[in-house]
Amino acid sequence: TVDKNLIEVFAKGVEKEYVILLAARASRTENQDAIDAAIVGMLADPKEARAGIREVHFLPFNPVDKRTALTYIDSDGNWHRSSKGAPEQILNLCNCKEDVRKRVHTAIDKFAERGLRSLGVARQEVPEKNKDSPGAPWQFVALLPLFDPPRHDSAETITRALNLGVNVKMITGDQLAIAKETGRRLGMGTNMYPSSSLLGQSKDASVSALPVDELIEKADGFAGVFPEHKYEIVKRLQERKHICG
Repeated sequence: TVDKNLIEVFAKGVEKEYVILLAARASRTENQDAIDAAIVGMLADPKEARAGIREVHFLPFNPVDKRTALTYIDSDGNWHRSSKGAPEQILNLCNCKEDVRKRVHTAIDKFAERGLRSLGVARQEVPEKNKDSPGAPWQFVALLPLFDPPRHDSAETITRALNLGVNVKMITGDQLAIAKETGRRLGMGTNMYPSSSLLGQSKDASVSALPVDELIEKADGFAGVFPEHKYEIVKRLQERKHICG
């Protein structure tokens, strides 16, 4: 679910209702995943997501870009794009300055402490009127907080696995603070690290001093990971004679 009251707006003169509309435009209206359904469901009428615009091209979510986007034409014939996705990807897309990044990260941490995930929302104009053109600079519009609790039976399943001597690790694309909060809720430990630590790039000297294999073995989980990180974690555990499933 999305809590409209908690939306953090970063673009001047933008109302929270418009943030939801932009996010809904960057969502599928059919064959939706849970996030798209939650966002489109925030509109008074789901048809608003495509009302008064003509869809040109939809970019579906993929695990590398970690965002969706819609190129569309408004009723005046002007071309626009809206995008939503992992905040870090949206910040990079908008080429945000350091002060904006700091404000966004502060808001993300604030949400995470309450167990809320964050989605970045951005917009751009496309003066070239071509779906393949880069368009004008992207503008970071807002952060949407999402409440996405673990499945009701997750904690019980993990407890049973731990009692059977199975070591459970969380490997997630979510923010580190969210990973730790979820781990705490599931009773599986909060000894978690960002994906950068897998490359020996941790800012914590005590972490970067550990061999990566040892870090992976001791950790309860890793956050902000990409598919290639998941493969690397499993590969290294298998090399140390662990059976992974």
